[in-house]
Amino acid sequence: MTPEMQRLLERLQTGWRPRSDEIDMRISQRRLFDWSFAPSFSRPEAVLIGRPESRQGLVRIDEILWIDTELRWALCEDNFWWLD
Repeated sequence: MTPEMQRLLERLQTGWRPRSDEIDMRISQRRLFDWSFAPSFSRPEAVLIGRPESRQGLVRIDEILWIDTELRWALCEDNFWWLD
């Protein structure tokens, strides 16, 4: 995890509600459409599966670091995902 991701995770854990223009520009922000939770077969946690805005098909996101209680966004190991 990058230092920028670590700082963002710490802010999110305090209850801070992110806006896209307040997230460090070194953290990639992407949108995930038609997403859902799926079971992880290698870990006890669930994973996210959905359709990214940049291509057809599905992506699987394994490392969820923090997720909004209203399921509007998720900070993951690879990106900050806005959930649509």
